[in-house]
Amino acid sequence: MRAADSRFRLARGLRELADHSSEVELRNSLSRSYYSIYHAAKVLLDKIDHHNIAEELSKLNPQAGMEIEVETLQILRARADYDPTFVEREFGGNLEAFRIEVQKRLEQSREIFRWISAELEREH
Repeated sequence: MRAADSRFRLARGLRELADHSSEVELRNSLSRSYYSIYHAAKVLLDKIDHHNIAEELSKLNPQAGMEIEVETLQILRARADYDPTFVEREFGGNLEAFRIEVQKRLEQSREIFRWISAELEREH
C-alpha cells in the first residue's frame, strides 16, 4: 500500500470525525450529549439519577416538553450505545435521516444544558 493511500484513508477518517458524518460519530454525539446533561444535573440536584433525571429537571423548569426531551435523549443514548441494529431498525439504514434526528436532539440538549448552566451560575 502506498503512503498516499494510507494518508488519504486517514484524511477521510478525520473528515468523518470533524463532520460527525459516520454512524459511530453520530451515536457518540448522542451519548456524550446525554451525559453532559446528566453530570450537570447531578451538580444542580444531587438526588438526580438516570431513573428520575427527566422528572426532576421538569419540576425545576416546567417548560413545555423538557421532560419528554430529556427522556427521548436518554432512550436514544441507550439505543446508540447498546443496540447495534438501531439505525437500521429506526431509520431503515438511512444515515442522513439519522443525522437529521441527531442534529435535532443535539440542539435540544444544548438548550437544556444552557438552562442547567444558568441555574448553576444563579446559585453560586
